[in-house]
Amino acid sequence: MTSRADASTLRVVWTRGRGCRELAELLAGSDALRVQGDPISVCVAERADILVSRRLQTSFDLIDLAVPVDVDTEAVGHVVAAVAGGPHSMLAAKVARRLGEALGVSSSMVAAYPEDGDPAQAREVVDRISPEVPGIEYRMLAVSTMADLVADLPERSLLVFGAPGGSWFHRRLFGPGARLRSQADVGAVVVKSAPRRVFQVMGEPAFVAPMMQAGDTLKLRDEQVLAVADAGRLVGIVRRPRLLEVDPSTPVGQLMDEPVAVEQTDSLEAAMALRPLFGTDPIPVVDSDQRLVGGLDLADL
Repeated sequence: MTSRADASTLRVVWTRGRGCRELAELLAGSDALRVQGDPISVCVAERADILVSRRLQTSFDLIDLAVPVDVDTEAVGHVVAAVAGGPHSMLAAKVARRLGEALGVSSSMVAAYPEDGDPAQAREVVDRISPEVPGIEYRMLAVSTMADLVADLPERSLLVFGAPGGSWFHRRLFGPGARLRSQADVGAVVVKSAPRRVFQVMGEPAFVAPMMQAGDTLKLRDEQVLAVADAGRLVGIVRRPRLLEVDPSTPVGQLMDEPVAVEQTDSLEAAMALRPLFGTDPIPVVDSDQRLVGGLDLADL
């Protein structure tokens, strides 16, 4: 599953902190929403794509995260994504391109590798990211220290890179040279990607009430597997073949099976396990109280 950081419209929320609002509004391309209260609840309610936060929250993996570090948006002349083999490099490149577009400056990505090392891994990173981030320039750079990387950046560069990981690049960046993240000319943005979540892409729920008659359900709905909800809660699922084999006046509640659903905070990857059961029909989506809050159509993904 891919991030929406390259989509035309991003749903962005932000917490209080230096530079958070400015970065959020650049990413959103319009007004972004400030988080007041529980960030997780706000992210779900707003179906947010990215949270802009004042600090890197290593335990937060609900949605993508972006953290500004001493960013001077008025002085940015170029945006550079430093990419490596880690899981957040794709997001770094997409955010860099988006910020470049929002600020009206050029953007690029650089894949660094040890000066005495093999550039093959850097080439693999570039080859993987480039098709997903069309239009962004790239280059590979042999460096001995992270100071070399910073020194080689275009003047007035805003540096975008992924949260710490196990690659050589990240060990150097967050080891003895950790302070380098604030030494780029006009600051840095640290990003952390998360799996796409059900609440970010779900649609309206498709369901019938348990008192609906089988014949009426067949006339009104064409799903092969359909949610059954009572007073807003998912109580079961009903299969079309079962509706066809009974008296049309039979209530759906007498024909339904046990409820099957995904929770709204589940990852899309986890939801894929239900594809064999639902096929192209919407998968019921529930909240933590088993209230039916949406429908997930995997055929659209």
